[in-house]
Amino acid sequence: MAPKKSIATKISEEKELKAVVLADSFDDLFQPLALNKPRCLLPLCNVPMIEYTLEFLAASGVSEAILICKSHSEKLLAYIRQSKWKRSSTPMKVNTTVAQSATSVCDALRNIDESRVITSDFILCTGLVVSNMNLSGLVAAHLANKSRDRNQIMTMLLREAASSHRLFDKSDESVYIIEPSTSRLLAVNTSPSLPRAQDVDIPTNAIIYKMPKVEPRAGFIDTNESVYSPEVELRADLIDTHVSICSPEVLSLLTENFDYQVMRRDFVHRTLASDLLSSTIYAHILTGSSSVLSEATSAAATATTPDALIPAVGALDLSAGGGITFASHSGYAAGVADTAAYDAISRDLIGRWAYPLCPDSNPIDGPPYSYHRGAVYKTPSVFLGRESRVDHHVILGPNSHVADHARVFDSVLGSGCRVSGQSVVHGSYLFDGASVGRGSVVEKSILGERVAILENVVIERGCLIGDDVVIGPNVRIAAFSRISRRAPQSSQVPANNEFDSYSEASDDSDVEESDDSDGANVARNKDHPVASHASTSGQSGQPSSAGIEVFDTQTLGASGVGYVWVDDAEADSDLEDDISDEELDSRIRILHSIGSNLNDVELANAELAAEDSVEQHEWQPESAFVQDSQEHFEYELILTINTVLEGRSTEMTITDIRTFRMTCNADQDRIRPIVLEEVLNAIDLAALPSSAKTTLAKAVQLIKWGINSGAEQIDAISIIERHCATNPTVDDDVRGRLFKVVVCVLYELDILEDLAIISWYNRSLKKPDGEVSRKLLDTIKAFADMLNESEDEDESDDEDSSSEE
Repeated sequence: MAPKKSIATKISEEKELKAVVLADSFDDLFQPLALNKPRCLLPLCNVPMIEYTLEFLAASGVSEAILICKSHSEKLLAYIRQSKWKRSSTPMKVNTTVAQSATSVCDALRNIDESRVITSDFILCTGLVVSNMNLSGLVAAHLANKSRDRNQIMTMLLREAASSHRLFDKSDESVYIIEPSTSRLLAVNTSPSLPRAQDVDIPTNAIIYKMPKVEPRAGFIDTNESVYSPEVELRADLIDTHVSICSPEVLSLLTENFDYQVMRRDFVHRTLASDLLSSTIYAHILTGSSSVLSEATSAAATATTPDALIPAVGALDLSAGGGITFASHSGYAAGVADTAAYDAISRDLIGRWAYPLCPDSNPIDGPPYSYHRGAVYKTPSVFLGRESRVDHHVILGPNSHVADHARVFDSVLGSGCRVSGQSVVHGSYLFDGASVGRGSVVEKSILGERVAILENVVIERGCLIGDDVVIGPNVRIAAFSRISRRAPQSSQVPANNEFDSYSEASDDSDVEESDDSDGANVARNKDHPVASHASTSGQSGQPSSAGIEVFDTQTLGASGVGYVWVDDAEADSDLEDDISDEELDSRIRILHSIGSNLNDVELANAELAAEDSVEQHEWQPESAFVQDSQEHFEYELILTINTVLEGRSTEMTITDIRTFRMTCNADQDRIRPIVLEEVLNAIDLAALPSSAKTTLAKAVQLIKWGINSGAEQIDAISIIERHCATNPTVDDDVRGRLFKVVVCVLYELDILEDLAIISWYNRSLKKPDGEVSRKLLDTIKAFADMLNESEDEDESDDEDSSSEE
């Protein structure tokens, strides 16, 4: 018999916070990118996604992270063994459990329950979570609230967002029914967005339920009396971050209910709807710059020592009326559920919405990235042609190469990627070793490792191209295509997404890799002539009886290497007027894809009628809400700008503005005129030019943040000109002097470039009177002429040096 653990050992174990990380996806939303490795090892901004999750857990005080995996488990084990998480200096232990027989998320959690490694409350998340939060306060709130409500088994971390937010799941419609006074989750109604639902089912127990009563002395909870909830909120504006704080009872309930497959749609929904279970679930809602926590929960989460941040269950002293306050905190949390979310979270990281999680604070050992104007990140080994254009939200990995006359924007290039001349890469993600040939276009797609796009190829939106595929030359790949180096299986076994996706097959299924998947055999097959019976366009090629692979060259081009995957639903559907169940599945798949929107799917007549009805009823409130949010954002922005002028850290201010702008869904272009107007108003007109230099220098980083491109510089000059020409607080005899001083100082601060000033001046000369002040133009004429002459001299010097060569 094993020796009994001492009381001290048990208390020590209870105070150790553990996390269970679901490293398997059990859906096919990343196929064929995840055929050769687990999805959590795919790069997000050139960093394996699992690294973001582990960093988040380590920052939250987790002592041990338990990774549950099934497919490609040996690759995940090998990665963890050589990572920093196995170093002796790492404060968090990372262990891996292989759940070989699991077919769903709930199956994997049942394996954890059988292993008995979880004995106290723990954090549950996927291996695809990106967050800059410290959850220790929320864990303490969960434990303290559990002392008040002994039936609490889970606290879900949700995020508030407008339906137009890029992280909002277009394929899923979830309605959360919450009691706002306690943040208790009363019900969750989850359904696919297609077909369009015309009503929402609200269970009776969401309004009439057994409210626990706490006796002041004994702490006994009486649940015999059914009462009406005093207030209920129906929230359709919440995003599941895939992070929860769970009690061990969650694992026990999963073991008792083997029909549960996914967490939100099965476990959470059925637990709350059950008349037999008294278990309760609470919600913590992030609202961007702040987080909303109920009074009942917020009264239970303060701590003064590190050990008290994660107390043992029942160890908090709730005397003196609770006496515990929760410090509200800001934070970013999101989960990569599909390729649409992958794109949205990548943009957030590049745009520094999750600061300090950003490319130039690389969480893994590797070449450092430097930040440049327009949110462009580069490593020292990047090669850029002199005539190349790389602008606006780009990451260039080590040894990446962008040739002359190529353009890359809103994209991420991995290590060793090459973009040839006359090509365009827009809104796309190229994994290590991928290349784009001359004259090709890649639009909002993901290219796997060593993918070769040859000359004059067009990759339309939403394409997923697996490792080692070759496409081209001179072909166009249809939108939302999936192409793999390996032929797809003839039948795909349906499985559920771990967090309620409605897609059907698993991209982490254990498929034995063919021997010819390496680069050498790819080259060998390219040398073989393509058989005359190659598959027709839109069909997958198959290996011939002679053992020579017959690729889909009609779709992929004469030199193409790979197979086009075709959904069974599309192949079997022969209905023209009606939309079948199979077609519904394919429509949902499109909404999960990068670059998709609702215009990409066809709606049935009933769905169109329902949508028109909803728009007629909801347009006016939504419009009013947006207007109020914009006004609130502008008011808060003005207050924040004033803190900069008072000497507050600009970096922190920019972070606050970014977070708050995302919360209010405010227009980025509104920031520039507000910032410039406030800064100009702060200049002491009686002490020019010294006051202008001092004021603009204080706000230089804030002004730069809103001015990235040449067009934005020209717009900034127009804003300054309108202020100087029309602001009633500026005397007429000071207007011209103020305009000239501000433009010159911004030029000295490298905010305005000479070409932008020259361009604005020349355009303004052609405008009719009234659109621009002639007096103000005259004040900077000499300055513009000087810049123009300097530019001409530089061009002549370049011509002379070229002729000498």
